[in-house]
Amino acid sequence: MTYPWVADGSAMVNHYYFYCMDRDFGPFFLKFCSYFPYNANLCINGNEYAKCQLRKRGIAFEALDNGVLSCADPKALQRICDGLDDKKIDRLLRKWPARRPHPFDRRDRMAGYRYGLSILQAEFALTQVLDRPVAGRIFFEQVIRENLDIGPYFPQVGRRTCA
Repeated sequence: MTYPWVADGSAMVNHYYFYCMDRDFGPFFLKFCSYFPYNANLCINGNEYAKCQLRKRGIAFEALDNGVLSCADPKALQRICDGLDDKKIDRLLRKWPARRPHPFDRRDRMAGYRYGLSILQAEFALTQVLDRPVAGRIFFEQVIRENLDIGPYFPQVGRRTCA
């Protein structure tokens, strides 16, 4: 009888990337590791999800590269954004591995081996739309100035008073 065990050491392993286009989420990618425990990463963009949903509903909008500049129905856009939850992301995660090679064969899946969804990284941003390039530079310099003391180890290093 065999059983799994963990041994201390390093190994160079392969990762396989699958770049996909989904009707509901737009572009995303899946990354699978070829080595036990067969980790997988799913990377989505909530802005792309929102734009896909606006298109499906026929709501006019002006898209940015990574956001929405304007929308004919801002309240509907807010409902779409609020509606992006773990259940929808989990459905996406379950849908696509069924369409591509999978590290767990049918017997493994019947025995209960499957991927569990957890959020390892989430990024939130307020999209700043500026009327002139100089406004962007001014904004960037102000953000840097206001955050010179951010840091876990030496919060006062580098802090200056600007006149």
